[in-house]
Amino acid sequence: MSGLEQDIKEFGTAMFESFGMDSLTAQLLTILYFSPREIPMEDLAKKTGYSLSSVSNKLRKLETMWVSRIKKPGTKKVYYYMEKDLLRMNQRKIKAEHEKHIHGIKRFIPYIMDKYKNARLSEEEKEVLKNAKGYYNQALRLEKILEEFERYLDKEGAGGGR
Repeated sequence: MSGLEQDIKEFGTAMFESFGMDSLTAQLLTILYFSPREIPMEDLAKKTGYSLSSVSNKLRKLETMWVSRIKKPGTKKVYYYMEKDLLRMNQRKIKAEHEKHIHGIKRFIPYIMDKYKNARLSEEEKEVLKNAKGYYNQALRLEKILEEFERYLDKEGAGGGR
């Protein structure tokens, strides 16, 4: 590994770890983000020092938001690539996390509010219901903000900083 690659790996790993990611995740994201091309899984295992099994399991989890699996014709090797558009990457992550929760919020909270709207509730229960309604309204606001962010990226053409 060259001096540049080592410095980038140290910087990126520290940065991703500061976001609460474990060492392997941080190293994989750093290596893939800064690599100009796709990398075979075996090479990722060598570069990180982790087993092929550990790297494979971690990459499977990362595929949902950041990392793409690529199969090349004529080879059994599995390659991985990471998009270089930081805004779109984070937008997808935020959106994926939000969509996991918003569906349940939209279904469950109105049901709870409707179920208890005419019920005789204690003052504490009224506060709980008020907090649930506030949570619901904040989730809807966040959903609109994310939609506006997506429209902004579409309009501005994300990735312009490359």
